[in-house]
Amino acid sequence: MNDARTVILHASQNPHDVTRAVTSARHLHAAHPGLDVRVIVNGPALDGLLAADAPAAPDGVRVQACAVGLRKRGVAPDALPRGVETTPGAVTAIVEAELAGAAYVRI
Repeated sequence: MNDARTVILHASQNPHDVTRAVTSARHLHAAHPGLDVRVIVNGPALDGLLAADAPAAPDGVRVQACAVGLRKRGVAPDALPRGVETTPGAVTAIVEAELAGAAYVRI
C-alpha cells in the first residue's frame, strides 16, 4: 500500500457485484484521482471475475482476487482477466488496509 488515502470496495456475495464494484471504483477514481482505490473480490463474487463479460480493471484502480477462494474453486491465477491481481487472502488484505486507515465499502 502507498501513502495515498485508500478506499477498499469489497465484492463477496454475488458475481454481478464485481461489475458494480469496478464501475463504482472507476467513478470514485475519476472524482478523486489521488485516492488509492482497490476492489477486493472473494467468495461467490469471484465468479464475476471469471465470466466472459468480466469488467476490465480501470486505469488507476487495483482489482484483486482472493487467492484462497481461487484455490478452493480450483482456478489458477493466470485464468483471471488481464490486470487483475491476486491477494493472498481477502480478509487479511481488508483488515490490514483498515488498520492502516483505509475506508471500507461493501458492495
